[in-house]
Amino acid sequence: MKNKYIIILGIILFLISAFYYWENRFVKLYPVVTKEYTRQIITFETDLYKIAEPNEVPKDYYKNIKYVIDRSGQDYMVKKGEIYVRYKLMKDLNLIWNYITRTSDPRYFEEIREMDSINRIYKKQYEDSQGKQQNL
Repeated sequence: MKNKYIIILGIILFLISAFYYWENRFVKLYPVVTKEYTRQIITFETDLYKIAEPNEVPKDYYKNIKYVIDRSGQDYMVKKGEIYVRYKLMKDLNLIWNYITRTSDPRYFEEIREMDSINRIYKKQYEDSQGKQQNL
C-alpha cells in the first residue's frame, strides 16, 4: 500500500516538473500580425493572429525588438542572431503582437525616454538625500 502512494506521488511530481519545463523552455520569437477576416468566426483569442511573413513585418522590427523585450522585463536569449523567448510568452500572441507594434511606434520610444529622464532625476535626488543624511 505504501509503495502505491510513493508511485502516485512520483508520477504527480514528474507531471508537474514536465509541465514546468514545457512552459519555461526557450522557443524562437516569431513576429505576429493580425489576421483579416471577412466575417466574425473567432472562437479563441489566438485565432486573431498569425505568424508574419517577412514582407509583413514592420521596417524597424529587427532593429528595435531586443530593446522592447528588454524594457518589458521578459527573459530572452540571442542565439546566432535570432531571439528566443519563453514558451509561455510566445503562447500569448496578443502580447507578442503588442511588442511587434511597439517596435515601430515613435510615441513608445518618446515615453520611455521621458520615463528614464524622470527616473534619473528621482534617483539623483534620492542619492543626494542619502549622502546628506550620512554627512550629518
